[in-house]
Amino acid sequence: MATDMAITSLTEKQSVGRSDARVLTELAIKNLKQGEQRTDGALPSGNGRLVVSCTKARGRMRRVWTFRYRKSDLHGELMLGEHPALSLQQARTEARQLVELVRDGIDPKVARRETREAQIEASREKAALGSFDSLLCAYVAKLRASGKLCARDVERLFALHVTKPWPTLAKSAANSIRPEDIRDILARLVRLGIRRQTNMLRSYLQAAFTYGAHADFDPRRAASESALFKLTTNPVSLLPRIQEFESVRDRVLTDEEFRHVWQQMGSIRMEIGLTLKCGILLGGQRFAQLLRATWADYDKEKKTLKLADAKGKRSTAMPHYLPVSDRVGQLLAELWGFNSGGTFVFSTSGGKKSIHTTSLPSIFAEIRQSWKDAGGGPTADFQGRDIRRSIETRLQALGVSREVRAQLLSHGRTSGVQQKHYERHDFIPEKRVALEMLEAHLLDTFESRCKQA
Repeated sequence: MATDMAITSLTEKQSVGRSDARVLTELAIKNLKQGEQRTDGALPSGNGRLVVSCTKARGRMRRVWTFRYRKSDLHGELMLGEHPALSLQQARTEARQLVELVRDGIDPKVARRETREAQIEASREKAALGSFDSLLCAYVAKLRASGKLCARDVERLFALHVTKPWPTLAKSAANSIRPEDIRDILARLVRLGIRRQTNMLRSYLQAAFTYGAHADFDPRRAASESALFKLTTNPVSLLPRIQEFESVRDRVLTDEEFRHVWQQMGSIRMEIGLTLKCGILLGGQRFAQLLRATWADYDKEKKTLKLADAKGKRSTAMPHYLPVSDRVGQLLAELWGFNSGGTFVFSTSGGKKSIHTTSLPSIFAEIRQSWKDAGGGPTADFQGRDIRRSIETRLQALGVSREVRAQLLSHGRTSGVQQKHYERHDFIPEKRVALEMLEAHLLDTFESRCKQA
């Protein structure tokens, strides 16, 4: 027992290193009186010591931790904190770390200042990081700048299924978004029974993160002092597309169905009926592109209508010129009577706003129902998007070549270097011939048989 006590006493003396230094306790610190200070003997001797001082300020006793150090030309005093906010154990831990700095010849004051500056810079950098919401907004802005007609739909999709149902996540830094977060966003759509938009949202989210990763290295973005996203991975890339939600249609309208659709154009609102007739006689153009046409795009002298084809990965919309026949010219003249006071050709507001594609499904639903009511049968499942496919099928049957059909319906016209940089023929004559053949065929199908009926 005596030997054990001797060893313990020796160990304490070695750890204290001074005859006047005692190992502090919480009770000893609490009992300090004004003007008193104590050195903690728990730290190894040399290089620095931990001191607690008791002062009185504004009627309150304060017990403050200080680290005092001296080695060669390094010397100074550093306040660590106040007891009991900084406990005895915490003060010792921090003091031991500072002793190591002094041993390595590093001034603790300099090291602490550099650490604080690094923390402040990290906080500023974190605050400047672009949020998930700002990433989505930046991507939508990029779509608009590129003339993408889908920009408004993408913005609504993000708002409806991301920012509104997930407000906290939307405010998080974009580079903190995990694959699990994207999974939960899409799972919500699945639970709601939303199929096609689930894959659409996934694709747009993946494109948004890809855009954000590239945008950080765009000198134009750096010049505008926009927030950085600092993306290193794309959290959407690990999530697979849901194959059973893909809806690849191959529906082609029969002559009888097509004839019924044409007849119903006269029973709906005049501007919409004229618009749909133009869309059919112009070769089944994409409604999203056709509906955005303005009066400035219509050249009466050249008899052409210019559409903006921004589909795909094009950075800017490509002009898509269509020949205007006398029959289509008459339809446009009627539309001029409704919409001459505004910008847009195809409008129900006097030309102030274009007809939006979201208003068309309900119209075609009414046409389908009228077809069923007329005895067309329960399989009348045609949709507005089937018009384009049905027209190209008829063009194919009429002998129009695949190349001319591709030019007329604007299929992949910039897929190669030769097409992108050198081929500048507008195919207007070929398109005009193809549309004349189509118009003659359709009007014969639609109108001659209607008169017989």
